[in-house]
Amino acid sequence: MLTPLLWILSAYALAVAAVHVYHAWQKRKTARRIHYILVTSNHERQIEWYIRALGLYALISGKRLRLTVLDLDSNDDTLGIIQRLESMAGVELSVTTDFGVLSGAANPEIRMIDLRNPHEAGHIPYV
Repeated sequence: MLTPLLWILSAYALAVAAVHVYHAWQKRKTARRIHYILVTSNHERQIEWYIRALGLYALISGKRLRLTVLDLDSNDDTLGIIQRLESMAGVELSVTTDFGVLSGAANPEIRMIDLRNPHEAGHIPYV
């Protein structure tokens, strides 16, 4: 008598789990992506931490992030570090040296952080 009851409860639990997974998937699919533009120049010591902090923020908050790094004539390994982190999950990462990306910075959905100013790094979550 206990076995049929266990089957019914198991089927019910699986159905509840499936509904929750489907709801989370739909919510994430329709969620807007937050776009960060990081302006860098010779930031090899900090850039990995900044990108990983944004990845952690995306993971914990469930938000989708798009990260564009505008590099202004770095002489160090900043670009190499960024390219190694491009496959990081949760963050769509791109690197550019084109100033044209700043034309969209007036959009309120885009958050521009100029890392050449030391106080700007405080706008990155978890930094």
